[in-house]
Amino acid sequence: MILLGGCGRVSGLLDRVSLFHPVWAADGWVYYLREVTSTSGSGVAEVWRQRPDGSAEEPVLRRAPAVSTCEAGLLSFLFAGPDGDLGVALECGWDETELLSYSPAHKTFEPLASTRFLVDAALVNGAGGGFVEAPRECGPGGIQLLADGKAYGFGSPVTVGGTTFNLSGGDTDCESTVLARSPAALGDRLFFITAPDSLGRLPLPPEVSPADLTWHLTEWDGRSATARFVTELPGLADLAVSPDGRSVITAVSSDHVGGVWSVDVGTGKKTRIADGARAYHPSFSPDGKRFVYVEEFARLKFAKAR
Repeated sequence: MILLGGCGRVSGLLDRVSLFHPVWAADGWVYYLREVTSTSGSGVAEVWRQRPDGSAEEPVLRRAPAVSTCEAGLLSFLFAGPDGDLGVALECGWDETELLSYSPAHKTFEPLASTRFLVDAALVNGAGGGFVEAPRECGPGGIQLLADGKAYGFGSPVTVGGTTFNLSGGDTDCESTVLARSPAALGDRLFFITAPDSLGRLPLPPEVSPADLTWHLTEWDGRSATARFVTELPGLADLAVSPDGRSVITAVSSDHVGGVWSVDVGTGKKTRIADGARAYHPSFSPDGKRFVYVEEFARLKFAKAR
């Protein structure tokens, strides 16, 4: 906070600090995006990191790195990168995202993918591929395959709970598409949330919010014709899958039932393990014993995984 005396302007008093997308990396630090929005409404995200015990906190990247395909990009979101490093997404223009792997130890970047605009990414098989969330004209959520540095819509629909639909949220044929969001992956297993009651209603009319739909935690291997609903969720959720694949953390942002649930993947049983009105962006510790999430976009919260 900076105070200017006399009749000068008092600055910093009303600035808002927002936190997004924490990633608990293999080096033991939790990396996250930190954005300070001034009273004028402007703000640029930076990458910061802190120790889980709160003993240290420091900036890592004050600005987005300049790469040949995105020289004036903005930091968009973070994700778990290959080999325990940090994944960094850059927003380049109106309809392009660059995915990079950042090595904190060497302070170097490696390109991973260049795609259309993305919201989230979940890598599998090292840096070879994974899954991404990419909004389309049919709606604000669709899951696509990441391979060879590009994002591709799934060529075939998937059947879940007896209903067949398209997950990729294409720009045409909205009648066969549902909303699908929050990819989290482990090996060949993809977890995401989907709203079956959005089928045939996309794009949603202005009076219908995604929060009004019924969301399900869904598991799919990405190759078969069928997937399965694991459990119904109490609202929109961000996901993280445990290192052993036995549970999924769901951070729910809802006025009435917000908080964090742990879902047993085998049984579908969900247990509320953290209260709070709005929870976002969970990330497991490397050993799977703890996790971190963002509360109200205002603070990092740590808890034990149960």
